[in-house]
Amino acid sequence: MLCFLMVSCITLPVSAAKRSNEASEVRTIIQRVNDYWQSHHSAKASAFWDNAAYHTGNMEAYRLTGNDAYRTYSEDWAEYNEWKGAKSNNTSCWKHTYGETDDYVLFGDWQICFQTYVDLYNILPENRKISRARKVMEYEMGTSRNDYWWWADGLYMVMPVMTKLYKVTQNSLYLDKLYKYLRVADSLMYDVDEGLYFRDAKYVYPKHCTVNGKKDFWARGDGWVLAGLAKVIADLPIDYRHRSFFIQKFQHMAQAVAVLQRPEGYWTRSLMDADHAPGPETSGTAFFMYGLMWGVNYGLLAEADYMPVINRAWNYLKNTALQKDGRIGYVQPIGEKAIPGQMIDEKSTANFGVGAFLLAACEYVRYLEAPVNADRAYWCQLLYNMAKPVLSLMAEGRLQQEMEVEVSPSWDGRDKRVTYMETFGRLMAGLAPWLSLPDDDTTEGRQRLELRTWALSSYANAVNPSSPDYLLWRGHGQALVDAAYIAESFLRGFDSLWMPLDSLTKQRYIAEFTQLRRVDPPYTNWLLFSSIIESFLAKCGQPHDEFRINTAIRKTEEWYTGDGWYADGPEFSFDYYSSYVFHPMYLETLHAMMDAGSRTRIAYAAYYSRALRRTQKYSLVLERLISPEGTFPVFGRSIPYRLATMQPLALMALQGTLPAGVGNGQVRAALTSVMHRMFDGVENFNSGGFLTIGFVGRQPNVSDWYTNNGSLYMTSLGFLPLGLPATHPFWTDAAQPCTNAKAWGAQPFPKDHHWENGTKLKDLF
Repeated sequence: MLCFLMVSCITLPVSAAKRSNEASEVRTIIQRVNDYWQSHHSAKASAFWDNAAYHTGNMEAYRLTGNDAYRTYSEDWAEYNEWKGAKSNNTSCWKHTYGETDDYVLFGDWQICFQTYVDLYNILPENRKISRARKVMEYEMGTSRNDYWWWADGLYMVMPVMTKLYKVTQNSLYLDKLYKYLRVADSLMYDVDEGLYFRDAKYVYPKHCTVNGKKDFWARGDGWVLAGLAKVIADLPIDYRHRSFFIQKFQHMAQAVAVLQRPEGYWTRSLMDADHAPGPETSGTAFFMYGLMWGVNYGLLAEADYMPVINRAWNYLKNTALQKDGRIGYVQPIGEKAIPGQMIDEKSTANFGVGAFLLAACEYVRYLEAPVNADRAYWCQLLYNMAKPVLSLMAEGRLQQEMEVEVSPSWDGRDKRVTYMETFGRLMAGLAPWLSLPDDDTTEGRQRLELRTWALSSYANAVNPSSPDYLLWRGHGQALVDAAYIAESFLRGFDSLWMPLDSLTKQRYIAEFTQLRRVDPPYTNWLLFSSIIESFLAKCGQPHDEFRINTAIRKTEEWYTGDGWYADGPEFSFDYYSSYVFHPMYLETLHAMMDAGSRTRIAYAAYYSRALRRTQKYSLVLERLISPEGTFPVFGRSIPYRLATMQPLALMALQGTLPAGVGNGQVRAALTSVMHRMFDGVENFNSGGFLTIGFVGRQPNVSDWYTNNGSLYMTSLGFLPLGLPATHPFWTDAAQPCTNAKAWGAQPFPKDHHWENGTKLKDLF
């Protein structure tokens, strides 16, 4: 019997259908609110903070909906303002205190516009869009001052600018100064006991208090901060040394905010004294809802604890703040405090309040739609179908007995038992990020738990000499290759797949990895197989071969040819080994040595930063190879590895390091189109459910002398973004056309030019 992958229609549970219906309702509200605002307000408006805050919400609405009119509106605004904030060019006159004229370049209220400029740059990269932002921020960071953020609002205005520009430039000074500036801001206005910010030093208790003698925390001021922290954490590198500082601050603040919500769902203007300025207020409420909803979506806040708070906030925003014509009411006017006696009502609206509403509504849609995302469901089912036959058998020690093995017509005669190590190692390298997500009671969550349970048993059997599925670790050189993929799976799922193993199994892996030093790797990409194993041992705190690691690094550097391509040894080969091995294993070798804290002659962090930039460039190349029809060019050896060709693009998405010019929705749509073209209705699986030899379907003639159907499980490496939660923008941003579709569809698309290799690096000693 031939086995075809079929993705069937799924009848949604009532709760999922209800969420889907509510998401549609919220999308309609987003459109009504934003269309109303844009139809009543010209894009030709100042770049000052109030307009700029609206545009942060508008760009979020664009990413979620894909409505190009929203992007155009923000781009027209940016063009009108010449991609600048305050416009003075005389640095000697630049001021950082409050001011609304063009000399106040260093005042954060003139810098929030840079958030939107960077967002627009990331869609269609042109240096003119961010040249002023970089000039201003890098000038500022070059001064000795650290007190630029002296008011709470400024933390929303500028903190996300720092992380956005870091992602574009990879200049670590942006992160260093972000941390320093925030620590100074904390010393001025942060109340450690309450977990909240006073608006600025004038309002610190007991120097200032409410009419009833209480601490006066201004709702919108703290809303700015919570929302700003959410934006910052979303963009911080996962291994940033102060990341935990930002997360703990965000969680502490979220907890403080949640308990101060009024039963009606809003927060009063003075958070701890409802009588000081009673009644609803929208801007603070919307920023709080956005921050809390983001925290739930990213797994930093417990859904059970915070969704009741969020639901109450949304009920207020939808049923009270939102007016029938699409206006957003009950927005406190521009100010800096809760003012007793100040009246706000359904007619009280403002640009920044609309921006806050859009942020909250968009984040809520991401939450609602996560369980019913069609692209993600397709990816999950496809990878599950691929993994289940392998892991369900291997967990019981029956893989080698029952797997339907296929080998190349030009098979070189090696022991066919290499098939099982290739199957398991390569599958797990692609599967590891998905299995590292926390458990939940969704269909996907149950699939992950099942696969992870099987995988942990399979890992144990793989190194247990008494198991029928003990792998062929010894007696041949090929073991080095697929042991490397097993080590890579441990690096990608260190806490979820390596740490849970029992001590005996870990000892067996260390022994098997260590004995592979007997293999003298060919003068090719195989050097990285040695380095990934040895760097994993280093990360585990085990004895490791520094020479093998550093030699692989030096040779990889020698073989870099430019614009993201590596030669496979001294001579360049036009194939996809830059995808299969070089980019991912080089990056992961360097990062594992960073994790290990190893100090050798090589500056691993500096090498990593440069290698990451190369991978970003190569990812741009890969995305441009995808056609509007979901195909890409077929060339070079090992082409039956299928989706492994797209591994670097998938890895950049997983790491949140996609380069400017390719966004989350664009990459997801492109990869999904390739998957459909490659797997739907084609004989990719044999009667036992195992992959067949071919590129699309059964094509044994395209195999090489070393190819068996276990080799083909490298295709799982294209599924790495499944390690991102279902609420992540990779899954929830609107689908966008790939670069080729834009180009051939007469739409604007990014130019492509040579990328320089970067700074020449020398040995440390």
